[in-house]
Amino acid sequence: MISENFSKIAAVAIFLTCFPVAAQVDLSGYWANRPHEDNMARGPGLESGEYEGYPLNAAGRLKGYSWDAAIYSNTERQCVPLSIMTANSGFRIGKEVEPISQEEMAWHLRIDYEGQERVIWMDGRPHPPPEAPHTTQGFSTGVWKNNQLVVTTTHLKMNMIERNGLPRSDRATTTEFFLRRDNIITVVYVTNDPVFLEEPMIQTRDFVLDIYARVAPSVCVPVDEIANRPKGYVPHYLYGKNPLLLQATTKYNVPPEAVGGGAETMYPEFATRLKNKQVGKRLPADLSKPPGPAPAVPAPAPQDPNQVNISTFPVQGSVYMLSGVGNTLVQIAENGIYVIDSQPAPLSNKLLAAIRQISNKPIRYILNTNADPRSMGGNEALSKAGSSLGSTGGGGPQFAGNSGADRGTRTPAPIFAHEKVLLRVSAPTGSTAAMPTAAWPAETFAGKEYRLFNGEPVIILHQPNAHTDGDTLVYFQSSNVIAAGEVFSTVTYPVIDRQRGGSIGGTISALNNLIDLCTPKHTQEAGTYVIPGRGRISDVGDIVEYRDMVTIIRDRIADAVKRGLTLEQTKGENLTYDYDLRYGAPTDYWTRDQFIEAVYQDLKGGAK
Repeated sequence: MISENFSKIAAVAIFLTCFPVAAQVDLSGYWANRPHEDNMARGPGLESGEYEGYPLNAAGRLKGYSWDAAIYSNTERQCVPLSIMTANSGFRIGKEVEPISQEEMAWHLRIDYEGQERVIWMDGRPHPPPEAPHTTQGFSTGVWKNNQLVVTTTHLKMNMIERNGLPRSDRATTTEFFLRRDNIITVVYVTNDPVFLEEPMIQTRDFVLDIYARVAPSVCVPVDEIANRPKGYVPHYLYGKNPLLLQATTKYNVPPEAVGGGAETMYPEFATRLKNKQVGKRLPADLSKPPGPAPAVPAPAPQDPNQVNISTFPVQGSVYMLSGVGNTLVQIAENGIYVIDSQPAPLSNKLLAAIRQISNKPIRYILNTNADPRSMGGNEALSKAGSSLGSTGGGGPQFAGNSGADRGTRTPAPIFAHEKVLLRVSAPTGSTAAMPTAAWPAETFAGKEYRLFNGEPVIILHQPNAHTDGDTLVYFQSSNVIAAGEVFSTVTYPVIDRQRGGSIGGTISALNNLIDLCTPKHTQEAGTYVIPGRGRISDVGDIVEYRDMVTIIRDRIADAVKRGLTLEQTKGENLTYDYDLRYGAPTDYWTRDQFIEAVYQDLKGGAK
């Protein structure tokens, strides 16, 4: 009996030795890139506009066709790293284990290209919420399935699939399969992108174990390569104006019908149809303009402030982002709390409760970045819940905690903004004001900037004629966080309120100023974080993407005005097509057509 059991155990042991079970495969080591399989694509990159075999939709193709390689002469683009699939460089991978149980906690990758660091978490932690910052490498979690490491990545930045402008949006997610066979690792990448791809895209990369390799340090310092360019210049091609789209045909005889890519070009049947001349006319010249209105983007469900909950996100330093209908920035310091933008009035109680979850210190200032009721509707309630550093009692002005609650009368926290915000929400005597008096800014400034202090310098910078004529950026210098208000959004096209002094030129100028204020930690990300009026926590790379988008669309509409097109004709040209799936969802306060009209009327000098 004992002999029989021993034989069974021995058989199992031999089986396990021959076939490693889940989590027994060791991926540690340096893995060198093997680009020989497709050296052009995996090295310098394909020709401009060469997209055969990629499942691009029309929006992705148009965005790729508008890309100009000269953009890498811009300083803010020179140190932007490539994504997890595109870098095609070697990497070092090592395992982090829990000291007692020795269970896998994470795999750490150091990627040669641009010195990127990547973590694949194995401890079951959830992915961050949508409002969290995005990075080039994204947020990755892994599980073992048999002897394959399966990795899911979210929170990726906008980037390129290939080095020729072929785009991937920041709403893409990837699934990777790491399979080691002896001294070879094959990685299969599956990318899903609802903005730029028709179907999931599958790529493979092979790497070979190199026991002698060392990962070199990586330092990138941007330099001005071309002098005297105007600030914020964005190289790009207008629709139908890219002269390079047939390079692959001219140099390598790639059939012109295939160059534009699309899901159909991924499959062998397409080659057969090409050979039999069964592919209809789909030349780059024909694909260089929108095929029609972009697919309708569903409007988000109306946000009833009474049904909205407030989510709290630590940013960095002493700053938090409170997200509801829009975003509120809260800064906590020794003397109390500064609140930047107060969201619609019905959210006041929830916003105050969320602030109290962070700190019980008194609210000392409410700062408004603009004059929208969506941004300042809660002013009155938050002001009354706070107390001024100048609260007065029987003995005159008191300091810090000596509020009227214990000495005399408590003075509500002051509301602060640029003076043009006050002019927009107030009204002449006898007229009806846009907001009740208690919600007006009682303290204002009229110059280019104003400085406060709350445990760190707080710099308030006026951005004239951007979203409105009273917009400001609020920069918490030590925390290295900026509240951008309605100057910047990650979810909509810019809201340009021409009735209240907004303009496309002022909007682009404000975005350029915002870029100038940001200092990245490394490779154009992290460092300075920016809180948009709506959307997720961002950094300088996100602002650059948004500025480029706004500038490109401005240039397209300017070209339409130059050609003498009417407003309706301009709308009919679908000049925002490649961005509509990303920013074009209509809201209760702004639509794509309103954005186009505002830019058109501004450039044409039409009435406000």
